[in-house]
Order: sequence, then structure tokens, then C-alpha cells
Amino acid sequence: MWTPLEVKKMKWEHKCSLEWLKERQRYLTASDVKSLVPITKTGRPRKITDDDRLKLFADKRVHLTEEDCYSYGAAARGHILEPIAIEKANEASKTHYKWWDDKIVTRPLRDIAYSPDAADVSIPEFAQNGEVITSLMEVKCYSNAKHLEVASTPIDRLEERWQIATAMACDPLIKDALLVLYNPKMMSELSLFVIHIDRDDLLEEIDMVREVEEGWRHFIESKYPSLLIERMRGSFCSYESEEEIYNSLYNNGNLNP
Repeated sequence: MWTPLEVKKMKWEHKCSLEWLKERQRYLTASDVKSLVPITKTGRPRKITDDDRLKLFADKRVHLTEEDCYSYGAAARGHILEPIAIEKANEASKTHYKWWDDKIVTRPLRDIAYSPDAADVSIPEFAQNGEVITSLMEVKCYSNAKHLEVASTPIDRLEERWQIATAMACDPLIKDALLVLYNPKMMSELSLFVIHIDRDDLLEEIDMVREVEEGWRHFIESKYPSLLIERMRGSFCSYESEEEIYNSLYNNGNLNP
């Protein structure tokens, strides 16, 4: 008797390191920088104010828990496909980038940091042997339409350039990068794109990242706006995290069914 093949629905779920998330809170990373650059996605100028920095400051002062480490759907898919994309890109481009996972790179006296998806040295080579990163790889596993849209976008209009510019602004020894676009849903010839980006391609963006860093440093040095300081009362009460409050309510049967 014929029976249909079992079809499994893909449910993507990923968990990152809590220590890595907490370390990222201490610095401006690429996603933070992108929210503070004084130009829009289309290249128009926009004014960045302390209100914008305050929104980011709020995210940097959140008490993170294990629950924050989980991602689902498209975000999780991107994380899980990263090492496969790196392997495919190395094979196609005859390169030898090593996968980095949940590792942040910082530099003394800098407020910016970066987390490469892959680099020309491994994490042990970097951490234990003191080898330097001179080239990195950023991987994106987008939806079908965005995959092709990004692949056909000039370098000076790629949103992804801010990730690479942030790394280059943080680390002057990085001379170039590969932006890898991988989507195994697409037909084979369209599944992988590799875009080479040289440091000279991003000189304006690197300068802008440094300006963002300087503006952030000036904002942080005041620690809190004066009105926040005037109204603060948290330091005078016993502190419980949201997770602790939730667990207490749950254990005492005080949550709504």
C-alpha cells in the first residue's frame, strides 16, 4: 500500500550565549551604530539627538536572562546556517575563513566592538596565539526576495556595510571583508553570492562610525540625564529582577491562568 512521504515542517530555534549578550551590552556594536548614524537607509541626512541615544541606553541597561538568548524563525535560521554558508563560500572562493560563534572583539579605550561571523584566523589563534584579524566574513541568510535584492545592491548602498565598517573602525588592521549571501531555498546558481569589500570602499562609513562612537562617549560620560537622576528611586529599594518576580509569582500561584 502506498503511503505519502512524511513532510517535516521546518521550525528554526537557536540559543546564543548569555555571556556574549551581556558583553555586547558594554559596547556599541554594529546594530547600535546603525541606529545612530546621521543618514537614513536611502542616504538622506537625519539629525541624531540624545533622545536617540537614550533609547539605545535603555537597551544597554536591561537585565538579560537565559530567555533573551533564544531566537526563532528567520533569525534562528540565519544563525544555524552560518557555518554551512561559510563552508560553501570558502569552497566557491577558495578561501579559508574560520567560523566565529558568540565571540566579541574589543580594543582598549574603545566604545565600539564587533562580532565577526568568520575571520582569517580562528578564535584560538586570535585569543591564545595573539594572531591578528586582517580579513573577516559577514554572513546573511535572507528571504528569497531580499537575498536577490541585496546581491544586486551597490556596495555604497548596502545596509550590511555598517557591520563591516564598525569592525574596521574598531580594528585598523582589517583590510577587507567578504559579505556572503546564502539561501539554500534558491536554485543552485542563485543560492550563494560573495561580495568583496575593501577598506577603501568604506572610508566615509568608517569615519562616520568613529563620530558615532565619540557622540556616544560624550553622552555616556554624563551617565544619566539630569532629570533621570532627579527622579531615580531604584537605588533606595530592594532590587528584584523581572525573572525573579515572575518565578516568585508562579511558585505562589499568583499568575493569571
